[in-house]
Amino acid sequence: MTKVLKIEDVSKQYRLGEVGTGTISHDLNRFWHKIRGKEDPYLELTQTNDREVSDNSKFVWALKNISFELNQGDVLGIIGKNGAGKSTLLKILSRITTPTKGRISIKVECLLCWK
Repeated sequence: MTKVLKIEDVSKQYRLGEVGTGTISHDLNRFWHKIRGKEDPYLELTQTNDREVSDNSKFVWALKNISFELNQGDVLGIIGKNGAGKSTLLKILSRITTPTKGRISIKVECLLCWK
């Protein structure tokens, strides 16, 4: 059988807390408050804005060392709990995002084929 997909040691890491309030105007507002030394206007009620604590360790691995191969005709199902990395894997496979490390080989002969 022909290999059509090969995933080798794929990992994806995200940094938390810098941007991503949902809109560019909110992100700019957050940035403006940060450079003026003001508190983040989009903190949740229970969060504190302690600038003495370094947030260098605020990284999360969405995927870590994933490897598998698919042959032509194979079927793949992706299941798991919330936060398991299902959507991240699909984003990587569809080339919406890139992996932090690892290698992906995809053989595509025809995306939309009718006989």
